[in-house]
This record gives sequence, C-alpha cells and structure tokens, in this order.
Amino acid sequence: MLGDNFYRQVQEKRLSFLVMSIIAIVFTASITFTFVIPGLKGFEWSFLFIALLFYFVVANIFIGLFKGRPLLIFIVSLLLSALGMGWRLWLEWGEFSLVEHTNPIVLISYPFIIAIIILLIYYLSSKFNLTR
Repeated sequence: MLGDNFYRQVQEKRLSFLVMSIIAIVFTASITFTFVIPGLKGFEWSFLFIALLFYFVVANIFIGLFKGRPLLIFIVSLLLSALGMGWRLWLEWGEFSLVEHTNPIVLISYPFIIAIIILLIYYLSSKFNLTR
C-alpha cells in the first residue's frame, strides 16, 4: 500500500526495519495504553489516531518482512504489545491513575486488540497492494 520503493527498501534493510517495528510496537503500546481505551479515564481521540498511524506503518513493514505469514505477525504483535503494556504497568505500579486500567479484562484484551488491528491492516494493505 505504501509503494514498491518502500517494500524494496524493507527487503534490503530487513534487520533495521525489524528493529524499528519492534520498537514502534513496544513503545506505542506502552505509551498509549492509558489513552486509547474508550470509556476509561484518560481516553483521547488524538492518541488513538497516532497509535493507529504507527500500527499502519508497522503492518506495512511486516508486509515487506513476512509476506504471507499472518499467524507469525499476530503472535509477534501480541507478544510485543503485551511486553509494552507490561512495561508501562511495571514502571507506574501503584499510581492511582492506573487503577481502572488494571482490570483483568483490559489487561487481557488490550494486547489482543492491538494484534488484531495490526493483522487487519496487514491483510487490507497486502490485499490492495497492486505493485507486488
């Protein structure tokens, strides 16, 4: 979806783009954890849009790295988003603002939703990618 030149660069510099996508998922999941869940304290549309933009870029990097391997993309996204969320919870443990975010439903569903969003963007971008 981003163009043939972008995917060619991803193929040439696989390790750099893999590291960049890992960092993007972990940091985006950790930073936006308390800002992107509708109905909870701290929700803002701007952070949701920024997170979706990051996940769009990551999904398109995954097209160049792991073409035709959606299960791997789902598992990697799930693990990295859970790592980012866990890291944020560990850093801010005991903060009063995290009380409603420590609900078991939120803790389990947040990484799954991120992985599903990345997989959905991956699928749609690879479906409409006319250059490959």
